[in-house]
Amino acid sequence: MEVFEIFPWDRNFETGIRAVDDQHKRLVEILNQLAAHLANRSSQVELDRIFDELAAYADYHFRTEEAIWERHFAADVWYRTHVATHERFIDQVGGLKRNESEKIYDDVIKEVVSFLTQWLAAHILESDLRMAKTVQALEEGFPLAEAKERANAHLSGSMRVLIQTVLKMYDSISLRSLELMREKALRRAAEQALFESEQKRRFLAEGRGEDVWDWQFDEGEDHFARAGADLFDIVHSRLVMDGAAGAIHPADIASVKAAFQAHLDGRTEFYVNKHRVLRKNGGWSWVLSKGKVICRDAEGNPLRMLGADTDITERELAALIYRHSDQAMFVTDVNNGVIAINPAFTRVTGYAEIDVIGKDPRILGSARIEPDIYQDMWCSLRATGQWCGELWNRRKDGRRYYASLTINTVTASDGEIDHYIGLISDITDRKEAQELILRQANYDSLTGLANRSLLQDLLSQQIHRAHHDGAKLALLFVDLDNFKEINDSYSHEAGDRLLKESARRMVACLSESDTVLRFGGDEFTIIVADVGDGTRVDAVVDRLLDELKRPFVIGDSTQVYSSASIGVTIYPTDAEDLDDLLKNADQAMYQAKRSGRGRFCYFTPAMQDAAVVRRKLLADMRRAIDQGHLRVHYQPIIELATGVVTKAEALVRWEHPERGMVMPVDFIPLAEESGLIVDIGNWVFQEVVGQVARWKAQIHPAFQVSINESPVQLRDRRNLDGWLGRLVSANLPGRHVAIEITEAVMMQEDRGIRDQLLDLRDAGVEVALDDFGTGYSSLAYLKDLHVDYIKIDRSFVRNLATGAREQALCEAMIVMAHRLGLKVVSEGVETEEHCRLLREMGCDFAQGFHFGRPAPASELELRFATTAVGR
Repeated sequence: MEVFEIFPWDRNFETGIRAVDDQHKRLVEILNQLAAHLANRSSQVELDRIFDELAAYADYHFRTEEAIWERHFAADVWYRTHVATHERFIDQVGGLKRNESEKIYDDVIKEVVSFLTQWLAAHILESDLRMAKTVQALEEGFPLAEAKERANAHLSGSMRVLIQTVLKMYDSISLRSLELMREKALRRAAEQALFESEQKRRFLAEGRGEDVWDWQFDEGEDHFARAGADLFDIVHSRLVMDGAAGAIHPADIASVKAAFQAHLDGRTEFYVNKHRVLRKNGGWSWVLSKGKVICRDAEGNPLRMLGADTDITERELAALIYRHSDQAMFVTDVNNGVIAINPAFTRVTGYAEIDVIGKDPRILGSARIEPDIYQDMWCSLRATGQWCGELWNRRKDGRRYYASLTINTVTASDGEIDHYIGLISDITDRKEAQELILRQANYDSLTGLANRSLLQDLLSQQIHRAHHDGAKLALLFVDLDNFKEINDSYSHEAGDRLLKESARRMVACLSESDTVLRFGGDEFTIIVADVGDGTRVDAVVDRLLDELKRPFVIGDSTQVYSSASIGVTIYPTDAEDLDDLLKNADQAMYQAKRSGRGRFCYFTPAMQDAAVVRRKLLADMRRAIDQGHLRVHYQPIIELATGVVTKAEALVRWEHPERGMVMPVDFIPLAEESGLIVDIGNWVFQEVVGQVARWKAQIHPAFQVSINESPVQLRDRRNLDGWLGRLVSANLPGRHVAIEITEAVMMQEDRGIRDQLLDLRDAGVEVALDDFGTGYSSLAYLKDLHVDYIKIDRSFVRNLATGAREQALCEAMIVMAHRLGLKVVSEGVETEEHCRLLREMGCDFAQGFHFGRPAPASELELRFATTAVGR
């Protein structure tokens, strides 16, 4: 049975969604089978079988397609309209098929085939392609409305013209092609006998004419070697006998007359003309008309002429697409020499015909093409007849571009390869956009390192490799110490330079098999492969610590110092699961930081237990704020000269419902790390303001309460504004509150913190320097920050005795403070002897268990009442 395509598939029908395109191709394949069996007059049983297969597959395709559309815009009117179109299609085909009781079965199938061809072409190009373009835009991140606009825009302009041209062609191609094939089936035997018996018709056999005509001039009639004359108008008889151009396109009449007359006059060996004719359904078809006068009289007048009209509509449409497509197209012979290119080829590659004709298309390639790609290409062409891929090409001017290349093999009627057709699209912009999106998603823009998104993939690959090789690997968590202080004190630009330089140093410490990633903020992750017995890990960590503690230049000449805390965990010794390794490394890093920073720590199971406790404590702390489990205790501060209590220090306590009273040393560090210290500090400030307002009236009009403030709280201006606002709301002057800070806060050189401390002093709030003498005390800081008090640390008072070294140190600090105009508070006073010595040295205030332990406000008030201390 002769096979033909009533519905020729073309790349313009591809939507870009593989499942949809594959099913469209299968529908077209079944439709072509149905048409071929009809054209070759197959039995009704065979036609029914193929029709049922087509209907079943169409139903399956509709359900598949609707599922894809529904996932993206089920509630949109486009989806509902599309589903309705499918339902109407089933009804229409069923209605046509039911006519078999009233019509000849062949005619019913013919109507079905014609309808299917026209409907399928229109549905793919008008509806499915629009839906697919919308889905592609949605998957690229566009909202539905914009995705629909992009789809409409894609199908407008030149693409709309192309679609309309294709639809017009497919509107008429099916029935005409079907009639042609049936006619060929009817005349096949007759044509064979005719070609064998009449040597004069060899011209027709050689020309492979589709519609053969034999014109006897002396008889004035035409003889057509086909069943019926309804496919084409009898162009030549109308033109010559009655002068009517008939169905010939008006723009082509002159050329037809000229070519025909030239041959009749003997000026051409053959009559050959290409023109358009009007079909009875209103469509235009391209016809290649060929003929030859085979007999003339003595005077040379034509007596008989043989000819053939061939429908070349498909070929002309292909040529139209070839000339006007945006895709670069080229054709090569069996030896891979270029024999033709289209205009778009020159636009895309820069090469004109003179540059490429006869040459191997490899001249388009660039040095970035892998050598094996051509071998793979030819293997695929020999095996499947086609190849599709992406590669780097080079334009004539030397510029490289990323190209999508598709090559198809075209065979001759004998099955031998005739030529190859290649399609090239410049996808550089799309590729660069994809790579940019991929890089932005997976790589840190500041350091160029892989980011957290890639960590899981990279670590999984390394774990798989280590497992396969029976090797070990180390996962390191690196946290830059003091980064936030440097970032806040200098600038974010300085912080960025510190991060970039830190990343560079870390990469330099590692081998090519190791990987550095930026985990986020000032944290980095390092995967060290094949660590053996662990000595390599130690060496790597030592190099990292040494490199990261060297000074960093963050400006023209400004140097800052940082260090790193590193946590180390080993696969598979500590864990085999990726998530467990990450938790282990984080816990080890946390322990390194708690141990003093600038060091590393290996993971141990005890860290996991401690981490569980910390997580539970943190969760309980969050609830403690809301559920009222926090308490403020106050420790009195005595004026040594008079013995009067005019001050107290506020100390937060946590009354845990299960653990009882939790001391600050157990939860304040965790609160600072988690940021909860801000909420706790604000709550404490609010409580103190209310309490000191009462004590101002009950105990002493100048009563003052000091509050310990964390650097975390002082970095945020909103906290300061909130504190000052509460003082105003309580109508409480700022002098009734003092803020205690540590020497570590002063050493951070954070201009923001300094400015806020000065703003507090401007509002009347006094500043006390806590734990004085234990850190890097600097007179310059005392001067610049205008501190009001220093609090001598309890470590100097604990062993205070006459003639002791501590006495000299305490006296020196008291004298220095007084010379600077500062008051002095001694902490840790536990005996009357301490009081006497401090009083003799001129110390202003004292605080310690000798005067009372920290207690709730109610207990302190009771103590005031019983001792009559205060006024």
